[in-house]
Amino acid sequence: MATSNKVIRERDNIEQYRGVYVSMDELVALRSTNLELDLRGRKKALAAMAGTHRSSFRGRGIDFDEVRIYQPGDDVRNIDWRVTARTGRTHTKLFREERERPVYLMVDQRQSLFFGSQNAFKSVVAARVAASLAWTTRNQGDRIGGFLFNDDDVQELRPRDGKRGIQNLFRVLLQYNQSLDARERRRQGSRQSFISALQELNQVVRPGSLVIVISDFLNYDDIAQQHLTLVGRHNDVLAIQIYDPMEKHLPPAGIYGFTDGKRNVRLNTAPKGIRKDYNLSFLARQEQLRKQLTSIAVPLIEISTEEDVTDRLRETLGMRASGGNR
Repeated sequence: MATSNKVIRERDNIEQYRGVYVSMDELVALRSTNLELDLRGRKKALAAMAGTHRSSFRGRGIDFDEVRIYQPGDDVRNIDWRVTARTGRTHTKLFREERERPVYLMVDQRQSLFFGSQNAFKSVVAARVAASLAWTTRNQGDRIGGFLFNDDDVQELRPRDGKRGIQNLFRVLLQYNQSLDARERRRQGSRQSFISALQELNQVVRPGSLVIVISDFLNYDDIAQQHLTLVGRHNDVLAIQIYDPMEKHLPPAGIYGFTDGKRNVRLNTAPKGIRKDYNLSFLARQEQLRKQLTSIAVPLIEISTEEDVTDRLRETLGMRASGGNR
């Protein structure tokens, strides 16, 4: 995706747009939180979030290594009965843990995320979540890959380790984030780009990978569900939904003005029942999304734009921190 003038000269001095756009300095600074994500240590909690339709998160992959003579202390569950029967001596299978595990961060930067009424826009919070998890992945020695998408494009980042993985992700994430513009009239929450990202992901993801989908899940439909189901057949999948409090509750009774940079809209929240109906509509959509994801054993974590990303991730994923906190 080409963007002119160095992404509008890093959004015309990004500091004045803090919370509206994310900066490279901010993404890099999240490294200081030193978060640790231990999916194996939290597998029961994650399994509970995902329902009982599938086994709990696998953790790193386990590869078969060799067969040898059984020794006292070996796990009897790993006895190779075929070799034992053929040789007449008890043999056991040995396994080794994969040193690396591909982690794919699927990050939504559609126009529907270019909104926020609290500390930051949803697009910025999504970027912060992705950066936090990317640093965690690097610190654990796993490889970082990604599928970043907006309303028009999907960009695949093949898994890479260490500094290269971080640099690739942050470069494209920054480009997509700073290209959002309220003055551009795009399709709000384009469903096709979401589906295309899931399709491409399913074609290249290595079995045993961890896939983390970071999105507002606007227009998540049955077709997207089918593709995510395929991704989850041989991989662990975690969904992180970003939402804004104003999507859940209308402001107090009154007349409010909104703009997308071109059009001005006035909203009257005073009529009786309008705020209750609005909230019930949001709750119904959330319940539908939870049911969809639970049916395919995908845990859902909800993060509001008014929450601290680091605190919320630590709370929901059992993350520990030392050092600074955003």
